[in-house]
Amino acid sequence: MKKKPKITEVVLRDGQQSLIATRMAVEDMLPIIPKIDKVGFSSVEVWGGATYDCCLRFLNEDPWDRLKIFKKNFKKTKLQMLIRGQNIVGYKKFDDTVLSLFIKNASKSGIDIFRTFDSLNDVTNIESSIKFINNNNKHSQGTIAYTTSPKHTKNYWLNLAKDIEDMGSSSLAIKDMSGLLRPYAAFELITLLKKNLKIPIYLHTHATTGLADATNLKAYEAGIDNIDTSISSFSGTYAHTATESLISMIYNDKDNPYDMRLLNEIADYFTSIRVKYSEYEGSLKSIDTKMLNNQVPGGMLSNLENQLRDMGMVDKFEELINEIPQIRKDLGYIPLVTPSSQIVGTQALLNVRNGKRYETLTNEMIELVNGNYGKLTGKVSKELKDRVKANNHKNDNVLLTVEDYRSLFKEKCNENNLKTLYKNDKHLLNYIFYPEIAINYYKELERAAEYGLYDLQEGLGVVID
Repeated sequence: MKKKPKITEVVLRDGQQSLIATRMAVEDMLPIIPKIDKVGFSSVEVWGGATYDCCLRFLNEDPWDRLKIFKKNFKKTKLQMLIRGQNIVGYKKFDDTVLSLFIKNASKSGIDIFRTFDSLNDVTNIESSIKFINNNNKHSQGTIAYTTSPKHTKNYWLNLAKDIEDMGSSSLAIKDMSGLLRPYAAFELITLLKKNLKIPIYLHTHATTGLADATNLKAYEAGIDNIDTSISSFSGTYAHTATESLISMIYNDKDNPYDMRLLNEIADYFTSIRVKYSEYEGSLKSIDTKMLNNQVPGGMLSNLENQLRDMGMVDKFEELINEIPQIRKDLGYIPLVTPSSQIVGTQALLNVRNGKRYETLTNEMIELVNGNYGKLTGKVSKELKDRVKANNHKNDNVLLTVEDYRSLFKEKCNENNLKTLYKNDKHLLNYIFYPEIAINYYKELERAAEYGLYDLQEGLGVVID
């Protein structure tokens, strides 16, 4: 009898991130947590870079407060997060002292499983994460960011997976952010990995191209240990296979350990919640097979479409989509996932706006080519290398330590007359990742505290606009 995979529910992080731009407030998650906790998921994904960013930037929430709420209310289920290797929950590389401090605090605050990835699949950028996670006695999950190109062969993936296992990773995740992993390719890859690795293998794929259901089923047949899904009312298109659908694929009514009525209740709850956030829905209403060629993650597409609209150039959308694979090729076929997806997308916008490729280069693009984000899989095109060389960009790639940031943070607090808060490392970490946003948020907190709308000791409450 085929071993059944465990299931990770992602509606509280990637499900809502993919469909409503991570705008769901914690107050809309809290009422349904007891029911999610009863289901029997192996873990629930609750945190990640976009979550951290949006809490501070858009939702007037401290991400650490949100994690505190999750830890208090999930009694049975393990909490999981996505961490961007040396980029942590930001968009640039950070020093190991920052990474260590973050993992220490996240571990203490409730994260049990850390899925760590690097956008370039440079394992040296996840090595420290795995070490620090293990040092905190948590589950370290090394990740391969799946993509397709002449460079990404079965041997490439196997060698990468072995390197991750050798680093001491507790498990391996295949992260297919654009829905590129085809069913039979998944079966072959997972069979190969199961044969050669000793650690459990997890699969995370998106439904954008219409392949996810079949890919997850073939992964089950190949012996995958864990599959990510999202409750049905937050599934499909940019998101994932529906939780209830996968369960129905691999179990019959007699041997199903999951309470389908309970899952239906959870789905009904999120149906009403989704309506509340309809203004953030992307334009994709069905599957998009073009993704198999352009490899652009769904969230990236919706953001680029909005940016073109703001520039009065929405008629250039098709041209922009065609530009992205060319840039990716010029960069040696890099995967498109944060932050590489943002770097490539911004460069594509500039190319289309200017009507000439690489006439203007972003600093991030230059640093990517120069290796400051990590080692590229393939060779950079001569045209792009020559443009970078001619740019005379000053390499300012000095990484600040935690103590450097602590001094800067203290100065900023004094400048802004912030005296009540910001005495702990979580406040410092918010500042490290999002300096201006954090300072503005803290100003609002102190104003809210004056009106009794925020408890400065407990770190809970509502920030007024």
